[in-house]
Amino acid sequence: MAGTGQSPDLKFQQDRVMAVDEWHDRWKEGRIGFHQQDVHKLLEKHLDTVVNGRKGVRFLFPLCGKAIDMKWLADMGHTVVGVEISEIAIQHFFSEQNLTYTEELVPAIPGAKLFKVLILLNY
Repeated sequence: MAGTGQSPDLKFQQDRVMAVDEWHDRWKEGRIGFHQQDVHKLLEKHLDTVVNGRKGVRFLFPLCGKAIDMKWLADMGHTVVGVEISEIAIQHFFSEQNLTYTEELVPAIPGAKLFKVLILLNY
């Protein structure tokens, strides 16, 4: 959009709400153009400011998909929690990152599963 600094696509998406089924369909059909192949440039650029010299900082990734940023941060010794509604995305993440994980049901949330991976680091 001229003069606003926003592209027409961003303006369209600004007030858009995606239904859960649409999110699942995107992963089933491989329509995940939003997925980045590299660590987010702004995260890389500002990581030192965010962690401020601390070790083991906790990061939350809502609707994480298969963001490689999570493994990148975990490899540095940070704790990462990814929240995702598509089990396909979760499976892709673990497979592509060659991670072994455990899976358990979450009794308080019908149909929910908890996937855990432990990354041991050598310092």
